[in-house]
Amino acid sequence: MSTQKPEKIEKPEELIRVERLIEEGKLDEAEQLLSKFKEKGGHALHDIVQFQLLNCELLFWRDLYEDVVKLAEQTHKVSLGLGKNILSVDILLIMAYALLKLYQTNKCHNIIKQAEEELKALLQELPAEYKQRKAFISFLKGWVYEQLNDGAQALKHFELSISLREELGAKPEISHTLIGISHVLLFRKGDFDNALKYAERGKIIAEESGNKYAIGFSLYYMATIHLNKGDLDHSFKLFEWSLTIFNEGNNKLMVGRTLSSLGVSYLIRGELNRSINFYEQSLEVLKGINSKILIAGVFNGLSYIYKMKGELDHALDCIEQSMAINREVGSLRALANNNDSLIGILIDKGDLTRAQLAFHELEQLTTQLNDKQMDLMYLINKALLLTTSLRARDRGKAEEILMQLLKNENLIYEDRYTVLLILCELFLTELRITNDPELLEELTQFTDQLFELAEKSHSYWILGETYLIQAKLSLLSFDIKQAQRFLTQTRQLTERFDLSQLRMKVDNENEDLDKKLYLWEKLKEEDASMSDRMELARLDEKIVGLVYNRAMLIPHITEEKVTISKETKICLVCKGEVFGFSYICKCGATYCENCARALSNLENVCWACEVPIDYSKPVKPYKEEAERIKVQEQAKKKK
Repeated sequence: MSTQKPEKIEKPEELIRVERLIEEGKLDEAEQLLSKFKEKGGHALHDIVQFQLLNCELLFWRDLYEDVVKLAEQTHKVSLGLGKNILSVDILLIMAYALLKLYQTNKCHNIIKQAEEELKALLQELPAEYKQRKAFISFLKGWVYEQLNDGAQALKHFELSISLREELGAKPEISHTLIGISHVLLFRKGDFDNALKYAERGKIIAEESGNKYAIGFSLYYMATIHLNKGDLDHSFKLFEWSLTIFNEGNNKLMVGRTLSSLGVSYLIRGELNRSINFYEQSLEVLKGINSKILIAGVFNGLSYIYKMKGELDHALDCIEQSMAINREVGSLRALANNNDSLIGILIDKGDLTRAQLAFHELEQLTTQLNDKQMDLMYLINKALLLTTSLRARDRGKAEEILMQLLKNENLIYEDRYTVLLILCELFLTELRITNDPELLEELTQFTDQLFELAEKSHSYWILGETYLIQAKLSLLSFDIKQAQRFLTQTRQLTERFDLSQLRMKVDNENEDLDKKLYLWEKLKEEDASMSDRMELARLDEKIVGLVYNRAMLIPHITEEKVTISKETKICLVCKGEVFGFSYICKCGATYCENCARALSNLENVCWACEVPIDYSKPVKPYKEEAERIKVQEQAKKKK
């Protein structure tokens, strides 16, 4: 290596301005200024290298990581003509950062080592620049160990980076490193509370620095934590706050990313049309800056929505577009997520052969990525495919996997309700076959957990799925009125929020109930013996008793919920906001127009106080019928 002293390279004024524009997220303006600089021509070698380095940064912030690696490799060779210089190190570091984003962890680690070797030669001559790069290297190493599932080492390197950056007074960089710590705590430790504390600390330091991008990114990450906790209300507010900041700074990349995250949030809530709207806005922005990885993510999200709407061909088209992009850019983690979505679509289409092929690719990617979250995704899909088997042994294996997953502290909110829903369907099937009362006890626990998740997140989709499960359990107890209530609630919710796939399920249950309604009513009128009812439902008296005694089978109408309905104008049935025409009962319970009409046709009473909704129609109070059934059962038990 040359022994000559490195020159302290001065940057042309235009490139200094480009650097500031990139820091502010104004990528279009930065690109235009770089083009003008290139057109001038006649630049010295160090100016050409700085120009290419800034081009690498532009490509990086557009998520074009493969292009970053290619350009950085070329530029590093050119930079060696300058002798010992800090630019060569910077080029290696931007290359390493891009490799991290591509999850090429081993290659990234090797490039970091090369950068460290080149940096050592500059320690004496450029101490401040040395410390700055050393801090960045520690930051990159933190992410390397995060990808290697070594949370302890990741935190150690992030803390070292913060220590060095505090000496340099680099507050925006400190804020960004705190987000790294938050990420490790969230996804490697499952420590939501401390993850949020570090993200909030990052926001405070970002505000002290005045750096708008750092402030917006901290808010964005806080929103992400709330999203993973299932606290969607907080998530919406923080995403919208960060979106305002990114729009003000004309940061199109983060505008697109945040719009996409809002699409995810509304998808989880079950407001599918609003979710599509945000995804489409995001797609328009991201196509404008050619951010391929994020575009692929939007198509993945849209595929999930169309699956929920029952538009499986549309869903398949979207996921295939996403997979094509991710294969092109080499994004293995995103490709694993694609296969996760693809498996669900293919199962719904009945194409189990292709679903198995997608699962095999997911299995290979999971092994290659060596990531805990990917491992959980793999296990969920393994269990899901086992549930499609006709063999009891396979369904038993699925149940075993899912029960273990529920105990896993790293299971995020979205995965937890997926596991619970699959378990509920498994146990319902098994209950019909075995009549084992212990299964009903466990089903109760699962539905209680689902209700807790749904009400905490205000997720209409999970509420609908939970109501549908409760309708099925009510039918097992021969309580037709209660089953009709739950089916009505699910139907209204699916219509309000266009949950087409769930609506198909509830329509099937309604159709089945309608076919047997005459028989059920006839048995009640004749005061049929329990043995006749057992023969029809294949249940024993112990299970019937358990079903009658379960508090979870009573629609959750409490004074608190009536108060919430009244004060926030939320419909007591479909849980949506009440606009325009509505029905407000004397007790304060609020119903949207559609739900009020549905109730007037069902039993014509307020669910909270049993007062008639339409005085021109007869009423069929639920409580009276439930009490009559209870008295009859008690009388039979005495006999």
